[in-house]
Amino acid sequence: MTTDSELDALLRRVNEATKLLQRSKTVPDEVVQLIDSFEPALGAATPLRLQADPYLTTTLWAAALRAEKALRHDRAADRRREVRVALEQFRQALRDITEKQPYGDDTPVRDILAKTVETIAAPQKGLAELLGVSVRQLQRWLAEDGPEPAADDAARIRAVGQVVNQLRHSFTGPGVLAWFYREHPVLGQRPAELLDDPLRYPQLLGAATAARAMTA
Repeated sequence: MTTDSELDALLRRVNEATKLLQRSKTVPDEVVQLIDSFEPALGAATPLRLQADPYLTTTLWAAALRAEKALRHDRAADRRREVRVALEQFRQALRDITEKQPYGDDTPVRDILAKTVETIAAPQKGLAELLGVSVRQLQRWLAEDGPEPAADDAARIRAVGQVVNQLRHSFTGPGVLAWFYREHPVLGQRPAELLDDPLRYPQLLGAATAARAMTA
């Protein structure tokens, strides 16, 4: 299975290649070598090696294939243009995969909670209210020897963590908290209200992802 550290390393290489391609009038050899490494790096021949959102993995492999095909263009200008588009699609999908990893089902809830507190960088009262608990309960969960949250609480913590992780690209910590309490034009209600229904969590995350896309 492709590990988190391998994906992080690949993302760094793609980011570097993207900058290199922007400065070059042709496709540098380093970029060609990177694209050729996509299949063995991701295990594209055996997709189950990469454990991630199926939509993102499909997008990732499609972009890798597009990049390979782009290298076959005879005209240098077409080759560079198509490689840039494909590489950017690949970079965005890979970025989203790596950023969602810290919030997976196998990640300890306490780690997710601590990362969310760090990201918001605001008084704990705001996060406690989002989670529907007291500040004291939040502090108990954060303590190394504290109790594990119940299943429903753990699901809510993961959902809030994922949403905060998306919104941090668009808002300050206080701005992230404020987003939850403003009526959303697409959701038709305040995002915080969706936290009471686990079935709405995907919709909530979609709204947060859309907010990020609008400011990208």
